[in-house]
Amino acid sequence: MDKAWNKLLEFETRDLVERFIKKKYDRKASARQILEITSNFIQAREYFLNSKKSAISVKPLLQYYGVTSMARGLILATSPKLSESSLKPSHGLETNDWKGQLTNRNFEELTVTIRNGTFYELLVATSNKSYYKNNSSGIGWKLKFAIPEIGTDVKFVDLIQTMSDLSEEFKSWKEEKLYFFQMESFIPKNESNEYSYKLGRYLKNSDEIPNVFIEKDYEKIEIKGLNVLTSDENHPQFSQRFVDPFNTGIGEIVLTKPIKKGLHINTLAQFYMLSYYMGMLARYFPSIWMSLSRSEKGDAIYPLFIKSMEHIEKFYPTTVLEFLSGPYEFEK
Repeated sequence: MDKAWNKLLEFETRDLVERFIKKKYDRKASARQILEITSNFIQAREYFLNSKKSAISVKPLLQYYGVTSMARGLILATSPKLSESSLKPSHGLETNDWKGQLTNRNFEELTVTIRNGTFYELLVATSNKSYYKNNSSGIGWKLKFAIPEIGTDVKFVDLIQTMSDLSEEFKSWKEEKLYFFQMESFIPKNESNEYSYKLGRYLKNSDEIPNVFIEKDYEKIEIKGLNVLTSDENHPQFSQRFVDPFNTGIGEIVLTKPIKKGLHINTLAQFYMLSYYMGMLARYFPSIWMSLSRSEKGDAIYPLFIKSMEHIEKFYPTTVLEFLSGPYEFEK
């Protein structure tokens, strides 16, 4: 277990959870509340441990159970008025005609619909807020997105294009580039209701900018070199890039295409939805899932799924811990 998991052990202990609730909310936690929080974190650890040791046939499903348990633990720890019985006993996501799409291995078209359940409760509990590391090994930036409406559809390919750490595997699968640009600076809403961005690494030339800043989504957009000015509240997806090829542990904020105009989800929700896609594929379409590891036709997506599970295993617990550790000094 790495440093994040060792720190998360605090949420498996009665005394430390009681202290956490008192310090964060200035209230005394009930025995029931403490038990519910610790139970979910204990289950999450066990699911992740078993997922790590399991065969590929069940790995994504066990990992998804771990992601869900940790999400529920986070929801309860950050929403002290909620109880386990008040949470919806559902995923918060629903598959949409997967059988039809999987007939021809159209993985990119697999669609999920946001419903009331754990996914939506996670968005609400976190206010759909992301914490970021930007050119740093420590959290120093945050951004809150509007919470998507229940009933919103998300395609798998649109979700993947918001996760830059999967860019190499995306290119191998789709034979297309996953465009993302480092955000050097961002100035929101000046007196003229304009947003100003300065782009950095990963941008080859300004001709690539419209692949992330979709021009039809904006009332007005100006591109001058590495600088972009927009005149309405639409914006790209702000995503955390965890893997810096040059500096271990240094994170970056990168801009990608949004899932769709006006739809953005935080880092925790990106991980949750990605895990749900793979977990449900393994659970309800095991023959297709298993065929991907057996060198059968239509398996070009297999490296992306493997990298996705490795990514979740390594960075989802870290992201949960970073959220639990807030608020940070820069917020005060």
